[in-house]
Amino acid sequence: MKYIYICIVTLFILVFSNISLLHAAGDIRKLKGLADSMDSMEAQGKKDGINYQKADALLSGSDINNGLTGSDLVKICGKPVAKADNGLRWVYKPPTSTFFKGEKIYFYFDKDQKLIDWEKVYQK
Repeated sequence: MKYIYICIVTLFILVFSNISLLHAAGDIRKLKGLADSMDSMEAQGKKDGINYQKADALLSGSDINNGLTGSDLVKICGKPVAKADNGLRWVYKPPTSTFFKGEKIYFYFDKDQKLIDWEKVYQK
């Protein structure tokens, strides 16, 4: 009888320790996924910052003109952070800015995706 009791307790301990190990493994996978997501967001933020610097340099130079197409702008500056107003306004911003605060550059396009205006803004 004593051996049966020891076997049951041992089996009970083994089952619950395996369940807790499986639970811990699931938590580790979740943490790994979160870390990968954060790394991806950081890399995208760096890319957005580089694209913003290219857009800022474009505004400072004499290469920008009305009639520049959206695909030309992507070749020069990279992809915008966002396209608003049905794709007629493109937003470039550094990672230190949000959509509501900080500096941004807006490029405005007509319905044929030709550049018609641009502005650099700083929102407080």
